[in-house]
Amino acid sequence: MKRILIFLTLISCSQKPEPIKFGKDTCDYCKMLISDPKFGAEIVLKTGKLYKFDDVGCMVSFIFERNIKDDEVKNFLVVDYKTGKLIYATRSFYILNDNVRSPMAYNIVAFENPDDADKFFNENGGKIMNWAEVIDYTRRHSGR
Repeated sequence: MKRILIFLTLISCSQKPEPIKFGKDTCDYCKMLISDPKFGAEIVLKTGKLYKFDDVGCMVSFIFERNIKDDEVKNFLVVDYKTGKLIYATRSFYILNDNVRSPMAYNIVAFENPDDADKFFNENGGKIMNWAEVIDYTRRHSGR
């Protein structure tokens, strides 16, 4: 019996990302339905707890409101604007472009591949950002 409990505990505390179920999952920050497959984000804590968001801005706002420390986090993930897959937020390339309408109007798109980011920037303009700049921008522009 003890082995079963340990096994179940290990399973429930997995530290793996989980695909966002667009049209079904809700944002853990603003409580809106996550519906746009070009946007979204996740935090996976080292405890195995997972949070999902409809916009990178919601994720960053959630981090600050909940006072989540970097050493508590296994992964910060964002949706790649081109491919729709979850990618590591800290290693992504970002473009702020007000002509792009993200769900919560932070208007930041993320790319895993720098060539995809360059192509988007060359075609659409905007401001190129890294993870630290996304955090700073979100903190300054948060509506909460």
